[in-house]
Amino acid sequence: MIKLIATDMDGTFLDSNKNFDMEFIRTYQHLCQKGIKFVIASGNQYQRLFQKFLPMSLDMVFIAENGSYIAEGSNELYTNTVSPMDTEKICQLFQQHPEVFIVLCGKKKAYIKNANKDYEEMIKLHYCSFQFVDSFDALYDEDILKIAVYDPNADIKLFLEKIKDQLPESVKVVTSGNMWMDIQNKSINKGIAMKYLQDLYQITPEECMAFGDQMNDYELLLSVKYGFAMENAVDSIKEIAYDICLDNENQGVIKKINEYLGI
Repeated sequence: MIKLIATDMDGTFLDSNKNFDMEFIRTYQHLCQKGIKFVIASGNQYQRLFQKFLPMSLDMVFIAENGSYIAEGSNELYTNTVSPMDTEKICQLFQQHPEVFIVLCGKKKAYIKNANKDYEEMIKLHYCSFQFVDSFDALYDEDILKIAVYDPNADIKLFLEKIKDQLPESVKVVTSGNMWMDIQNKSINKGIAMKYLQDLYQITPEECMAFGDQMNDYELLLSVKYGFAMENAVDSIKEIAYDICLDNENQGVIKKINEYLGI
């Protein structure tokens, strides 16, 4: 019997227009009636995720920033922050690479340099609480959950090869698509966050279902028995999946959940 269902957002639960079918409202009502917890497990900002699902958000669980922040509704459960020393070192490294830009993802808001203000509309797709600043120097002591890197040239994996040996040893990098990569502590990922929730709610991996499409979903799918890869997922995710469902444009997550619920 499934007691918890988790899903990634972009490329998984959401279509290319960042929307989901309103059929989900009916699906969610059925989940609540059966006492099945619904978890959003995303690399996105908690504030954006919470806003996206109002008023349902109050009863949902959120794994945000690839596991660095966990909340049940509006109640914070867990936070994992990058050290001020590592944050400063990473910011200084990226000063040498103007071909990309970084977003400091804080617990309260995200910070972007004024020099990158031309990308504000794109930023709004991923962040609803953000601030443009002249410099990051005064932010190193903030609660920074991760550092997101955006490559306008859509070749983030090639860029990663250039700089990976210069990053602090205590951090790791996960890519998401061709334009984004996230830098955060090695001690956290979506799978570890899922294990935290399984322990908290006394739920086993055999009682969990999850959906994903990119490498930041790898550990999430391994943390549950029923890990589904989207048809549009990268090959490495498909290889470890329990099964493959319809792609995000065809609302594969909702249809698979409805199939399980028998509705």
